[in-house]
Amino acid sequence: ISSISILFGTLISETITSLRQRQQDIRTNIYREAGELRILQAMVESFPPTKMYRERAISYLIQYCSRLIYECQPGIQTQKLFSSSPLLPSSRRTPTANILCGDSEMSGFLNQLNEMNTNNNKKERFSEAILAECYMSVSRLNSERSERISSFQSGFPPLHYGILIVLALTICFAFLLETNQDILLFLDAVKLRILWGMLVGVFSALGIVCYDLVDPFRGSYQINKSVDQLYTIRSAFRASAKLAK
Repeated sequence: ISSISILFGTLISETITSLRQRQQDIRTNIYREAGELRILQAMVESFPPTKMYRERAISYLIQYCSRLIYECQPGIQTQKLFSSSPLLPSSRRTPTANILCGDSEMSGFLNQLNEMNTNNNKKERFSEAILAECYMSVSRLNSERSERISSFQSGFPPLHYGILIVLALTICFAFLLETNQDILLFLDAVKLRILWGMLVGVFSALGIVCYDLVDPFRGSYQINKSVDQLYTIRSAFRASAKLAK
């Protein structure tokens, strides 16, 4: 019983620590992505309105922000976000399917930056400093997105939680076997009931904490407040898009 208890304590401690750290990492990545989107918004405002460069760039940023908001919804399974083929014809695509496609909006944004960078029209020359900052910001944004998706997918498999449940049930069963005696020194029926209630209560509380931490955007430990800023950023993008038209 001692070895089982030590094993259970070690596994549950590692589980809660890892899940909490994963949640903190995802929140940090969201804040960083939001910061990069604000930087890109400031850079895009400096684009000249010729050839609809500014309008197209803002459109890509709105789509990326919508994708980010979708990926931060409770119960979302991130591994399915890349299952839709970007080669589907437009007639079969829905707004949700556009978000689910594996091709990132930043690819289109980069293509536009390349087009602007290779523009030989002297009347439509763009600031090299602004373009360089946009390239770096997009690179950082893609890096933060990759880290966030990687953190989200680094959870434990169902087998891990099954082992924890088996260990907890084994400890409870061992407690019942050990206390199933007519005479127990220093313990009476009331004290045994109290200990049993404490044991079941602790295991139930640990199970609730683990269930809460499995989804970073659900429960008491949720990080949804970090997502609220994305709605504000998207609204700012849409306001900029109206001004660019």
